[in-house]
Amino acid sequence: MTLYKEAIMKANRSHITFWKTSVLSAVFVTAFAGMAVASETEEPLSALGEARGLELYDRDASDPCRADVSQVRVVVQNVTAEGILKLELFGEENFMKRSGKLRNIRVPADNGPMLVCINVPTPGEYAVVGYHDKDADRRLDKKWNFTPKEPYGLSNNPKIESLRLPRWDETRFDVPAEGRDIVINLVDLG
Repeated sequence: MTLYKEAIMKANRSHITFWKTSVLSAVFVTAFAGMAVASETEEPLSALGEARGLELYDRDASDPCRADVSQVRVVVQNVTAEGILKLELFGEENFMKRSGKLRNIRVPADNGPMLVCINVPTPGEYAVVGYHDKDADRRLDKKWNFTPKEPYGLSNNPKIESLRLPRWDETRFDVPAEGRDIVINLVDLG
């Protein structure tokens, strides 16, 4: 057998091995992804979710509002009675990243100012980011330029005029042992 034929056969074996590995990897990824989705969908809706016809779970619930607890008591302005109001609690580490979320709260949206309470792990500095999920799809809908299509707001209500994420120093606030009251004004960019 010539060197040329040996090289071709070796290349073909490598090609076949590559495709077998790729197909097997795809099968495993699909299987594990299906398992993750199945476990998420097996969680029953909360009683409130069932009553309102919204995809809400017990893990989404806000904490009871109390003056003697280290918590953030958030008054959210400019909400209407459609869909879900979502608030996310962040610390400084990994601010505005999925891995930095300390709490996710989802509650049915109602007309007028809404009071939502979030217990904090310890007194310290935090930030709250929220949006009005009007279509209740559990996602912040965005425009072509990635700006929010649904009303959104941040602690300290900073005015963000350029296409960038808010910074920690614009949104942080101190939560003492007795908790803190803040107001978030949702902004609708239309």
